[in-house]
Amino acid sequence: MTGKRTGDGFASIAAIVDLINHMTRWRHISGLELIPPGKVTPHMFRRTMAMLTRDTPGAEIAVGMQLKHVATRALANRITSSYMDNDPSWARQLDKSITERRFERLTELFDADTDGHTIGFGPGADRMRETFAAVRAQAEQLRATNQARRGDIRVERDLLRRTRISIRFGKLNHCTMNDNDPAGAKCLEDAIVPDGHLGPLLDRGQPSRCANSIIAPAHIPIWSAEQSSLHHLLDTDKLAPSHRRRIEAELKEVDRVLDRHHP
Repeated sequence: MTGKRTGDGFASIAAIVDLINHMTRWRHISGLELIPPGKVTPHMFRRTMAMLTRDTPGAEIAVGMQLKHVATRALANRITSSYMDNDPSWARQLDKSITERRFERLTELFDADTDGHTIGFGPGADRMRETFAAVRAQAEQLRATNQARRGDIRVERDLLRRTRISIRFGKLNHCTMNDNDPAGAKCLEDAIVPDGHLGPLLDRGQPSRCANSIIAPAHIPIWSAEQSSLHHLLDTDKLAPSHRRRIEAELKEVDRVLDRHHP
């Protein structure tokens, strides 16, 4: 902090000034563009954070920090708060940004599958590939009957959007649970679902066991790193038996993911 305020806590305006100064000072390393001069307020940060989620996966964590509530990954599930309830236009803006970014990532998956790349492993990935194949087949049918022009990629994009594929993107896995038909969702088994809740219960997710889970190639390094970390912990001599059992259980789940989904 700047040192302008003593004691516990900090002044939000001063924190923003410090942030901008820090980013400016290290531009030669980060490669970021220069922030133009002008007044920046905490309110402006909150209002623009929704738009940042569109282009920067993970930035929705900062939304929760700005709104001062516990945040769920927005690409995994919609953030809710009393702040949003009191500002419907901002909530709609956030929803729109999340939806558009989610569709962009879905399109990237579709293009990768079309090009023959592996989009993921597990039952969720198998169903996703089947859905993508159906979209491509329908697009070709439209072209064959002269209902669409050949070479127009918008045909697949429009069909993909109308298909309304359910997917939530995550750092450890992707979830394809259908809110209206959550069959096979491990996170909901024997769970008490809060009134009004839609979607998975993320803190109960079981990526290694759930039929809705997709382990994408980008997820594998994270799971491999966790596997190495757990092995390192188990090599520790002075480890309480209960702690060792917990680590062994965690390692078993990580091994299950890598055994089932590693190419």
